[in-house]
Amino acid sequence: MDESILRTIPLFESLPEDELAGVLALAHTHSYEPGELIFVEGDPSDCFVIVLEGQIDVVKALGTEDEHLLAVISEGEYVGEIGLFMNNQVRSASVRCRVAAQVMEIPRLAFQELLEQRPALVFHIMQEISQRLRNADDATIRDLRIKNKQLQQAYEELKAAQAQLLAKERMQTELATARKIQEGLLPRQMPQIAGWELAALWQPAREVSGDFYDFMSFPDGRLLIIIGDVTGKGVPAALVMATTRSVLRAAAQSAQQTGRLSPGSLLTQVNELLIPDMPPMMFVTCLVALLDPVSGKLAFANAGHCLPFQCNRRSTVELLATGMPLGLMPGMLYDEQSSVIEPGDRLFMFSDGLVEAHNPKGEMFGKDRILQKLNSSASDKNGKGEMLIASLQDALKQFSGAEWEQEDDVTFVVLTRA
Repeated sequence: MDESILRTIPLFESLPEDELAGVLALAHTHSYEPGELIFVEGDPSDCFVIVLEGQIDVVKALGTEDEHLLAVISEGEYVGEIGLFMNNQVRSASVRCRVAAQVMEIPRLAFQELLEQRPALVFHIMQEISQRLRNADDATIRDLRIKNKQLQQAYEELKAAQAQLLAKERMQTELATARKIQEGLLPRQMPQIAGWELAALWQPAREVSGDFYDFMSFPDGRLLIIIGDVTGKGVPAALVMATTRSVLRAAAQSAQQTGRLSPGSLLTQVNELLIPDMPPMMFVTCLVALLDPVSGKLAFANAGHCLPFQCNRRSTVELLATGMPLGLMPGMLYDEQSSVIEPGDRLFMFSDGLVEAHNPKGEMFGKDRILQKLNSSASDKNGKGEMLIASLQDALKQFSGAEWEQEDDVTFVVLTRA
């Protein structure tokens, strides 16, 4: 074997000619096929292996669930050098041919005898091994620093994720509390008026809602019915909803005490009160109706809300009254109209979350489907407001499909005269 081969090995490249010749005299070569094992983890470390041609794999825990590749050794590289200087050493990993390979093997016992005869050879080889160990230590330290940095980054990301999770949990708790508070603002029970029935549904799209409804009974027997819808959804809409409800109630109570209560003037006053504090790009649609239960007369005014339906066994009509939504422009006047709710008639008030709901094809629920349900309900002599609401809920679910995610708040108020 030519000495130039050993000169390509860093472990031996600085050896004098005579010492190099001594090492070469001990070496012998072997050829291995792809996949063939050169030695196995746990075997005695009895030789030093240098790759002359091909590549070999250094594998830990070969043949187990924990098997993993430690290194790929190519031409001019070596493995097992520590075993040359230590007795009773065993292999710490297995070596397997990646491709067909030719290797040089130097037996440990013969090499140790050579070292006893040539002390200078020990010095040269130990220098090379020490440098290789230092390089390995440096590489290990670099890897540890990289892994430490990665662990630190993962730790920071975990802390951030935990903080987000805690913030989300706090938000969910706060929203649940806000939902309870908002539900407390709605009527706890329907007004009880002889010969009349009231039913309502409030179904937010999120935890809190911009929709609301309200009833106010006065000493003279009249009943004020309110339904409103704040633009948007969620917390901002809920805050504006609470403000609007409070302003409406305070203004209605004041107007009643002065004997000047009417739906149109009430909306005009409330509009002026809301404008200074209304957030940008937000407004409130609102329908106000004042019922005299004795005569059945209904006075109503509309601030941009969905038109209500009055239906009986013969027909269903929209009650038309016009006006701008609340909180948009000052100086607005609201058209006030009236109707008479006859025995057997029903008044249906609703928010746009029903009529503007979409199905998977992008079609809107629309007014026609509402009319179908109202007409079928009117033909039922024993029909209750709760039954109409349940029927509309079922129709909305069937229309929107099983995967439907509610787009907007849905609110109904049904007034029926017996």
